[in-house]
Amino acid sequence: MQSSTDFIDSLAHEHARLGRLLQVIDSGRWWTTSEPGRVKVEALTEQATRIKDAIDAIEEAVGQLGS
Repeated sequence: MQSSTDFIDSLAHEHARLGRLLQVIDSGRWWTTSEPGRVKVEALTEQATRIKDAIDAIEEAVGQLGS
């Protein structure tokens, strides 16, 4: 079973990964078409929605701590 420290470490690790990914994307400067790197922007948008949904769920759970 994961401890709260493990959860925080895992979340921090994923935060760092997302930060590196955003640096690679570089504000979309390398996107010259609607299919960068043969991946449709629509597919990437779906994944971004999944990230948002996961963060929303974590935020809600953390907001209930100590209640």
